[in-house]
Order: sequence, then structure tokens, then C-alpha cells
Amino acid sequence: MRRLLQCGLALAVGSPVASASGSSQDICPAIAEGFELCASDLWSGNCAQFVAAAGRLAELYQIQVDETPERVPMLLSTNWWGCGDAPLTQMKELLLRLATPAARAVLEQEPFSRLALPSAEGAPQAPPPTTVGPDCAIEQTSDARDACAASELASAREGYQRALQSCSARVAPQLRGQLEGSEQAWQEMLPAQCDAAALEYEDPRLRAFARSQCLASSMRERTRGLLAAHPECRPAP
Repeated sequence: MRRLLQCGLALAVGSPVASASGSSQDICPAIAEGFELCASDLWSGNCAQFVAAAGRLAELYQIQVDETPERVPMLLSTNWWGCGDAPLTQMKELLLRLATPAARAVLEQEPFSRLALPSAEGAPQAPPPTTVGPDCAIEQTSDARDACAASELASAREGYQRALQSCSARVAPQLRGQLEGSEQAWQEMLPAQCDAAALEYEDPRLRAFARSQCLASSMRERTRGLLAAHPECRPAP
């Protein structure tokens, strides 16, 4: 079956229109690798590659449909023409999870626009609200400012740890190790990033304040990204 599908793609790519969009040799590796890496870590930087490849593949799909419309049921019920193991429904679910303007544009194209997901679990959900901490810099005294920053950091750290624990328990088993490894790597590099952000201040107290604010802001943003990527980890409304 896969050889037949690959032959079908080769026929489509042979047309002038398909050549303008890229060949299967370019698209298949990009979408197979991009899907695998993006699905396991939405912050890996590979999601843009997956979305771009999915858009080009949608163009090739339409070319194939225009040439052989009788093959639509087969094309919709299989994975792409040898481009990895993920079926179209999983690709659509990942695009829905990303919810970026580019991903939404691809979702409006066939075949993604006509695919029904197996359950409501893959339906798009509103992203978690952005959490803004207190403006500790406006405190009148250094002691009040430091106390505010310490409280904000403790709250941000608690929220992040709570979200991470929830995701570690709820994500699919095959993604759990990748999720925990990705978060551990982020945690290890965060202190150095915030150390660098605080270097612009000469006063040790201001430097410590800036570092604390950087840590809190980064943890809040990471928590939001974690819950956006894994809606199943969000607390019940």
C-alpha cells in the first residue's frame, strides 16, 4: 500500500504545479521529522518546519485530487504518501494544539479542513489566560520591593510545579519521558539566563531583584506554554 501511495505522489510531483511547491524528497523528510519532534516538544523550534511542510503537502494533496478525484477516500484514510507514520488526523490534532496563525491557515486547506477528529478531545481549546504578576518595581522601599519579588517568585514556581506534576501524570505515556526531559533541560538553563539578565545592574540588591523577576516571569510564561501545549493538564473549570 505504501509503495502505491508513493507512486501516486510521484505522479503528482511530476506536474509543473507540484514542482513549484517542492518535491516529495524535500517534503516527506521535513514533515516526518517535523511532526515527531514538534509533537514531543512544542518548544523545540521544529514546529515551524512541520507547519510549513504540512502546508506544502496540502498543495500536493490538492494536485493529486484534481488529477485523480476518485482516490480521495483512499488519500483521506491513510497517512501521507510514505511521509512518516502519523495519520492525517494526528497531524490535524497537532496543528490544532499549535493554534498559531500559520497552523490555522493550514487547517483551512484540504484535506485538513474536511477531516473529522476521532473525538472531541482534539477540538481546539482557548489558550490559558496570561498571568501577570504584581509590579514589584513600584514599591516604595527596597525591603518592600524585595518582599514582593520573593512572593511573586514563590507563586510562579508553585504554579509551574503544579502544572508540571499534572502533565507528568496526564500526558500520553509515550510522551512522558520526553516532556520531563525537556522541562529538566529548561530548568537547568534558566538560572544562567536570568543571571545574564541581571548583569546590567551594578548594585547587588538590584541585581538580585532583577534575577528574581526574570525567574518569575520565565516560569509564568513556561507554565502558560505547558498548559497550552497540553490542555489535558489544565485544572477543571
